[in-house]
Amino acid sequence: MARAGIQFEQVAAVADALVGEGQQPTIRAVRERLGDTGSPNTIHKHLTTWRAARPVAVAAAPALPPALTAAIAAEIERATAQARGEIEGRLVQAQAEAAELAAAGEAIEAERDALAEQVAALTRERDTLAGKAEQQAANLADQARRIEREQQAAEAARVELATARLKIEAQAEARADQGAEIERLRAALEVEAKGRIAAEQQAAVLGAKLEGIMAQLSDQAAAHAEARRQAAHEAQRAAERITQAQAERDEARQSAAEAREQAARLAGQLEATQKAERPIEAALKATKAKKPEGDDGKSMPSLL
Repeated sequence: MARAGIQFEQVAAVADALVGEGQQPTIRAVRERLGDTGSPNTIHKHLTTWRAARPVAVAAAPALPPALTAAIAAEIERATAQARGEIEGRLVQAQAEAAELAAAGEAIEAERDALAEQVAALTRERDTLAGKAEQQAANLADQARRIEREQQAAEAARVELATARLKIEAQAEARADQGAEIERLRAALEVEAKGRIAAEQQAAVLGAKLEGIMAQLSDQAAAHAEARRQAAHEAQRAAERITQAQAERDEARQSAAEAREQAARLAGQLEATQKAERPIEAALKATKAKKPEGDDGKSMPSLL
């Protein structure tokens, strides 16, 4: 019978707990939290479903002038889109490879379970054949004992025949009956001998068949072990590629966050500059409004 696998709810609960603790929900971390149980292929499939169902958080943009906001947002979007496109392309490729490996691993596990059931069936057949062989050996022993008894009986019959031959002259009428009895005993001995030979041949055939079955089981077990080793190696390589892609994606996100922080600082500096210029503009306007007039009635030139 196939083993009961890890359920999606278990993997999702452990992944949420790891994210809440600030850790990455990798296949190894989830499997360790589950007590080193569960197939890595099954855990990967549940993690993929869990990631696809998670909502994507959107950061609120800082309040900036429209023109500066548009320029900064366009630059951030361009850099982020370029980095995200490259990282997501690699991540999608790695996830596709991991999914293929997971499917191959599941197929190998199913084949392993089928082979295990086949081995169990062959083991039961072997035990049945062994029991039959033992029974046939016991039957052969019984036949041998019967043959021995028949031989003893034949020897006794020969003794009786010798005795009868001594009396043959006096018992001419009984000679024919005694000859028939001898022929019957000889026929019985021949039948028993033929039965013994047939039983020995059948036992030899069963032994050869059992040896062939054991050799086939050994070859299948070796091939299955090699296939499982290769699948585990490929799955480990895919997990390493996924980890590298996730690290590059996190680095791109950090660069985008730093760009947003720099944009916020620039916006703050711009606002401070605008605040500093406002008193100067007000003073200029006040000076223009209060210019004094000269003696000739013409306005005096401004000092500024």
